[in-house]
Amino acid sequence: MPLITEKLITLKNAWMASHVTDAEFPTPLSEQGLHLYQLAHSELSTQIIDSIISPTESSLTFYPVDCHPLTIRYALVYSSYWQQEDQQQAIVEYLTQIMFEAETNAQLYVGFYNGKPAATGMIYTDVNDDKKVSLVSDIHALPLPNQNQLMQDMEQYLLDVAQQISSTVVLQK
Repeated sequence: MPLITEKLITLKNAWMASHVTDAEFPTPLSEQGLHLYQLAHSELSTQIIDSIISPTESSLTFYPVDCHPLTIRYALVYSSYWQQEDQQQAIVEYLTQIMFEAETNAQLYVGFYNGKPAATGMIYTDVNDDKKVSLVSDIHALPLPNQNQLMQDMEQYLLDVAQQISSTVVLQK
């Protein structure tokens, strides 16, 4: 794994963990959610994206997560990645702890399908050798009949956004 990819993943994972590890009184359920998140992400692969196809018309409407109600929607959709209800509850507890600062390197997104939250994704951006580099990750969609299409739409959208702001784009899935 190239160093740039490893650095981005390490920084993103540290940011994601900080919402629980830096909390004064983290709940046991949020700690369990963090553990589940880290376990699932340890099994993902990465690839540097050389060229990105411009997104086609999407069935999703995309919103950057910039308030707590969207954080909750993000958490509810992303938690459907886990099959067991107790694991989903732990993930929701964990993800709803996310706090955004003005200068954060991470941007979460929720994709709405027919007016309802249905897909998630994240772009984590950092600077390496005076150039912006981005990691696109956390792409998931609700288990609907068109789940794969929703995930593909989210991926294309995020890759396009990342390409516009960064010289190097890495996809983790």
